[in-house]
Amino acid sequence: MARILITVHKFFPEHRAGTEVLTLKIAQELTRRGHELLIVTADPPDEDARHKQGPPTRDYEYEGLKVHVITETLRLEGYTFEHEYRHPPIGEHFKTVLESFQPDVVHVMHAQNLSASVIEAAKQKGVRIVVSPTDFWFICPIVQLKRKDGTICEGPGPGAEPCLTCYTPELIASREQLADALLERFPAARGWPGARAVLKSDPLYGLYKRRKQGPAAAATIARPDILRSIGNTADAITVPTRIMKELFIKNGFKEELIHHVPFGIDTSLLTPYQEKSRSDVLRIGFIGTIYEHKGLDILIRAFQRLAEEPPAILKIYGSPTQFPAYFKTIEELADSVPSRRRFIEFAGTFPNERLGPVLTDIDVLVVPSRWYENTPLVIQSALSTATPLIATNLGGMSELIHHEVNGLLFELNNEADLALQLEKIQKDRNELARFRSNISTQRTTAEMVDDLERLYFES
Repeated sequence: MARILITVHKFFPEHRAGTEVLTLKIAQELTRRGHELLIVTADPPDEDARHKQGPPTRDYEYEGLKVHVITETLRLEGYTFEHEYRHPPIGEHFKTVLESFQPDVVHVMHAQNLSASVIEAAKQKGVRIVVSPTDFWFICPIVQLKRKDGTICEGPGPGAEPCLTCYTPELIASREQLADALLERFPAARGWPGARAVLKSDPLYGLYKRRKQGPAAAATIARPDILRSIGNTADAITVPTRIMKELFIKNGFKEELIHHVPFGIDTSLLTPYQEKSRSDVLRIGFIGTIYEHKGLDILIRAFQRLAEEPPAILKIYGSPTQFPAYFKTIEELADSVPSRRRFIEFAGTFPNERLGPVLTDIDVLVVPSRWYENTPLVIQSALSTATPLIATNLGGMSELIHHEVNGLLFELNNEADLALQLEKIQKDRNELARFRSNISTQRTTAEMVDDLERLYFES
């Protein structure tokens, strides 16, 4: 049996999104097969932590798995813009972890928060490396290949000047923020007439931007070439979808390294729940992170367009505290059409083992994401319970959901089109039965791990 080290950007118990669930299930299946596992992760960015002092690492166990965490203390020491994707101090620490654990394989499920320096360190130690991106972090500094105007991007290609438009402005304070900061630093200026206007004027703001944006721009422009170079030193790269393979190749990753390995899920907790509870009301569901890129606002607006008869309700599962400011805007949106508000339920979160029972009480699940998504596990989970879906017509989602066969697709960001698809099943519930009959068996975690083991031990 082998020693396998898995890296992931964040992990249980605090973080429970799709990549973390996938990592946990893979690690548990590898452990069941007799392999020795170590998970290396990081504390994600936390503004408050910049002012805290603590140990650079910590260790714990989660469901029998050993977890080693790189904390903000180490991650933020001497932090530069380049450290977002290449962090030499973390690389040096990772070498000590490799020397201690002596893995046969390093499996990079995600490098964000750790940086690609973990790949460089493993390469220097001669350890076999398998990289399994679950999003586009290796290509896109904001991960989702989505421009500021909401349109879909295919990556920077040669050079990264286009990335400056999306990424670097996020690092720059607004004129008002700059004026606030300067008035806080120089309180005597508050009494000067016109002080705020001067502090946010073009000459001063332009100087600030040039000084602040200079290193950020340089690091952003260098990012694609550096990550492409490091990524291409891996022994194998696995991707879950055809669109992801196409985009990685288009952005310079070696085609011969890339293997199509679709995600698998633990179906044992789901297949007993293929029968729906009875309801005269159409139950529309959303399960996921309540944030802008997930498109919940599109779903709410589409739902508000529906007629009151035949009756329909919208059940929203997601944390109200993960992004509280955005959740407040969603609540306000739900309140904006009083006649429809009582048909919208915010149901909070639930433990993963409750997913089957939750899906039993949903007639159709909607995934209105604004980015490619790369096979959200919730789609596979829904299909395992024979729950039809309506999703954005983007690669990743559209590779699993076939329009008018096992579900419906709608145009990106088009609430009117989503409302039209919802109306189809609102007016004819028999469509759901037809979709359910066309849903096929879903791939399991064990089948995915079979493919991974072949790549781990390929000579």
